[in-house]
Amino acid sequence: MSTYDCKQVLSDYATGKITPEMAVGHSLQHIVKLYEAYATATTDRRAEQAKIDVLEKRVHTQQAAIDRLLAFMEKVLAKSKRNSLSQPKPDQP
Repeated sequence: MSTYDCKQVLSDYATGKITPEMAVGHSLQHIVKLYEAYATATTDRRAEQAKIDVLEKRVHTQQAAIDRLLAFMEKVLAKSKRNSLSQPKPDQP
Protein backbone atom coordinates (compact mmCIF):
# COMPACT_ATOMS: atom_id res chain seq x y z
CA MET A 1 0.00 0.00 0.00
CA SER A 2 1.55 3.24 -1.14
CA THR A 3 0.69 6.64 0.23
CA TYR A 4 0.69 9.90 -1.59
CA ASP A 5 2.51 12.92 -0.29
CA CYS A 6 0.25 14.64 2.23
CA LYS A 7 0.61 18.02 0.51
CA GLN A 8 -0.40 16.40 -2.77
CA VAL A 9 -3.47 14.82 -1.13
CA LEU A 10 -4.55 18.18 0.26
CA SER A 11 -3.94 19.87 -3.08
CA ASP A 12 -5.83 17.20 -5.02
CA TYR A 13 -8.73 17.36 -2.57
CA ALA A 14 -8.84 21.16 -2.75
CA THR A 15 -8.95 21.08 -6.57
CA GLY A 16 -11.51 18.29 -6.65
CA LYS A 17 -9.20 15.68 -8.21
CA ILE A 18 -10.01 13.20 -5.43
CA THR A 19 -13.18 12.57 -3.46
CA PRO A 20 -13.52 13.23 0.28
CA GLU A 21 -13.48 9.46 0.87
CA MET A 22 -10.20 9.12 -1.00
CA ALA A 23 -8.72 12.05 0.94
CA VAL A 24 -9.77 10.44 4.23
CA GLY A 25 -8.31 7.11 3.13
CA HIS A 26 -4.97 8.69 2.25
CA SER A 27 -5.03 10.68 5.50
CA LEU A 28 -5.59 7.49 7.49
CA GLN A 29 -2.63 5.88 5.73
CA HIS A 30 -0.48 8.84 6.75
CA ILE A 31 -1.72 8.59 10.34
CA VAL A 32 -0.80 4.90 10.44
CA LYS A 33 2.70 5.70 9.15
CA LEU A 34 3.06 8.42 11.78
CA TYR A 35 2.07 5.99 14.55
CA GLU A 36 4.55 3.42 13.25
CA ALA A 37 7.33 6.02 13.13
CA TYR A 38 6.44 7.18 16.65
CA ALA A 39 6.48 3.61 17.97
CA THR A 40 9.86 2.96 16.38
CA ALA A 41 11.29 6.22 17.74
CA THR A 42 9.95 5.43 21.22
CA THR A 43 11.47 1.94 21.16
CA ASP A 44 14.80 3.32 19.94
CA ARG A 45 14.75 6.02 22.62
CA ARG A 46 14.05 3.46 25.35
CA ALA A 47 16.90 1.26 24.11
CA GLU A 48 19.28 4.24 24.09
CA GLN A 49 18.12 5.27 27.56
CA ALA A 50 18.79 1.74 28.82
CA LYS A 51 22.33 1.94 27.42
CA ILE A 52 22.84 5.32 29.08
CA ASP A 53 21.58 3.94 32.40
CA VAL A 54 24.06 1.04 32.22
CA LEU A 55 26.93 3.41 31.40
CA GLU A 56 25.97 5.78 34.22
CA LYS A 57 25.93 2.87 36.67
CA ARG A 58 29.41 1.83 35.50
CA VAL A 59 30.70 5.37 35.89
CA HIS A 60 29.30 5.60 39.42
CA THR A 61 30.83 2.23 40.33
CA GLN A 62 34.21 3.26 38.96
CA GLN A 63 34.02 6.65 40.69
CA ALA A 64 33.32 4.93 44.00
CA ALA A 65 36.34 2.67 43.47
CA ILE A 66 38.52 5.68 42.64
CA ASP A 67 37.28 7.51 45.74
CA ARG A 68 38.12 4.49 47.93
CA LEU A 69 41.56 4.21 46.34
CA LEU A 70 42.28 7.92 46.87
CA ALA A 71 41.20 7.71 50.51
CA PHE A 72 43.48 4.70 51.00
CA MET A 73 46.40 6.46 49.33
CA GLU A 74 45.89 9.56 51.48
CA LYS A 75 46.10 7.37 54.61
CA VAL A 76 49.24 5.63 53.33
CA LEU A 77 50.91 8.92 52.43
CA ALA A 78 49.93 10.52 55.74
CA LYS A 79 51.32 7.53 57.67
CA SER A 80 54.51 7.59 55.59
CA LYS A 81 54.90 11.31 56.24
CA ARG A 82 54.38 10.83 60.02
CA ASN A 83 56.96 8.04 60.07
CA SER A 84 59.53 10.10 58.20
CA LEU A 85 59.03 13.09 60.52
CA SER A 86 59.35 10.99 63.70
CA GLN A 87 62.55 9.24 62.66
CA PRO A 88 65.79 11.24 62.91
CA LYS A 89 67.64 11.96 59.74
CA PRO A 90 70.92 10.07 59.24
CA ASP A 91 73.05 13.21 59.64
CA GLN A 92 71.40 14.15 62.96
CA PRO A 93 72.84 12.80 66.26
